[in-house]
Amino acid sequence: MTRKEAIEYDNALKQELERTALQYDMEERVGDYLVDNFITVIPEDARKGMIFLGENSASYKAGNVKIDLKKALVAGLEYVASVNKPESIFNYVQMIIVSVLFVVKSVKQEIGKLEAQVVYFLHERCAYEVGIEEEEFVCAMQKWYQQNEGELLEKGAVDAALHSLYEVKVVAFDDGKVYLKEKVFGKVE
Repeated sequence: MTRKEAIEYDNALKQELERTALQYDMEERVGDYLVDNFITVIPEDARKGMIFLGENSASYKAGNVKIDLKKALVAGLEYVASVNKPESIFNYVQMIIVSVLFVVKSVKQEIGKLEAQVVYFLHERCAYEVGIEEEEFVCAMQKWYQQNEGELLEKGAVDAALHSLYEVKVVAFDDGKVYLKEKVFGKVE
């Protein structure tokens, strides 16, 4: 995430929480207050994420957004005490939940079935720090795919999947080797 992307993300989150505040009969500035004081967007490209494999495989790079829920809840209790409306604590908590859901939705990058299989293949071969020679990987992936799917997999399809994963910073290339950059959970079925 670049600095510009971090600023855009921060503004989008503020707008979402301003709309939510109005829905819950609260002032718009409550949304801005939550974002400004309890949610930090860090503009760093090198943040690692996680990949969850399964029916809907996806990469999550939540490392760029930090939420201090404990302080946000304490501030919410103080806010409720100041406005003297006990029912507003539920609205405030709902706003915190909306902010968490917004963050989760925005840091999720879905990956296709072939990309998930490539990730799983790299994970099974512990390609995190050691890596695998790219040509060796492509051949082994084609063989593995044919054994598991019963179909031939074109080299171009493997290259396209690797390129797609490289674009979302799931894999990296160095000295002709492919490296898996994100921790993998789950498996391909």
